[in-house]
Amino acid sequence: MALLALVSDFNRQVERHICVHHCHHGVESAADHWAAQVEIESTKRGFEWCLHRLDVAPGTEFERRAREARYAAVMAHIDPGDVVMTAHHRDDQVETVLLRLAQGSGLIGLVGIPAVRQFGEGTLVRPLLELTRRQLVGLVAARGLDYVSDPSNHDVSFRRNLIRWKLLPALSRVAPSVRSQVLQLSNLARNRVFEAAEALDGRLPTSEVDAIELANTDRSIAWQVRFFCQSRGLFAPSRAQIDEFARQCLQAPADRLPELQIGQSPYCLRRWQDRLYWVDQSHLADESAPEIHQPVSLAPNSSQQIELPTGRLTLMTAAASADIDVFFGVQQRSFRLARGRPMQSLKQLGQILSVPPWLRRQLPLISAGECVLGWGNADARETASVSHSLQWRWEMHPMQDSDSTVS
Repeated sequence: MALLALVSDFNRQVERHICVHHCHHGVESAADHWAAQVEIESTKRGFEWCLHRLDVAPGTEFERRAREARYAAVMAHIDPGDVVMTAHHRDDQVETVLLRLAQGSGLIGLVGIPAVRQFGEGTLVRPLLELTRRQLVGLVAARGLDYVSDPSNHDVSFRRNLIRWKLLPALSRVAPSVRSQVLQLSNLARNRVFEAAEALDGRLPTSEVDAIELANTDRSIAWQVRFFCQSRGLFAPSRAQIDEFARQCLQAPADRLPELQIGQSPYCLRRWQDRLYWVDQSHLADESAPEIHQPVSLAPNSSQQIELPTGRLTLMTAAASADIDVFFGVQQRSFRLARGRPMQSLKQLGQILSVPPWLRRQLPLISAGECVLGWGNADARETASVSHSLQWRWEMHPMQDSDSTVS
């Protein structure tokens, strides 16, 4: 309610289209009343109102599952350039840092709740992180605004509530300035994390990339692992696991594939050809499935879509026709890179085209007779060796749903 009031003040000075999202968990008996109260406060300010009814069953990991459901519901309505604001405050930050400290999340976890981060095609902003809950309660009281006190916020079976009502008061009796000290620790962690990010420079993993040039020291590789996990909203493995993976990345022979599993998730990190790959194993089809071979004839200025086990291949021609072969799960074959060039094995072609070993049976291989044209989205054609009328787009899709911990 405090954030709603402040946004309303801002909107009178700089008018924007505002939509208020309310997530109805359906758990508390008063949930319908809460939704109605937020609707009234939103509509009287002239803001759009959007109610999301969530289906989150009580039980294990309820907090995480409810948070994921909320963020997913709002993210589905986000367009490029949208800004989403949540009302996380200073007390939330202190509790989060203590939670992460207890979970052993490392320095990146101790940074706490980010003030700004990517959110789908938009940006998530927390403008109230410097204000305490007491200050925000004072703001709504001064304006005579009603607000909801969720009874579940006092249920100490939830970890955050246990920290709020039991741990922090106990710590405050020992060290009255504990909240400030926790935030100072968070600031120190933030500075160290930013220094590490700057040191990686062009080798810094982000949410937009699945492969990055491998750093040249074990410490830098360890940071790459942590940034890969952080960019996906996941906790990194233990320091011992990361250190062993970094050692293998630097010392293992070139034909080895060091791998680091990310907790119980379907994700892992692999090193191949001096690059570090983020691998979503939920995208991968059964390696034992038989090869698929589909001849395709395309007329000029035409297109065709082919559905394959791991995605969709879209083929397009310009002024010239194209007679090609599409292979999926290709195995025990050889191709040339161009006419007059020697035949090469799939392993050799994969190395030349930078197709990682675990993707060679997951991506479509396109050929014209014995000449390979491309593999996945990698184009193998040499200028003037074959017609460039053919173009294609490969879009991979997940084989199963996967959850992640949203920061």
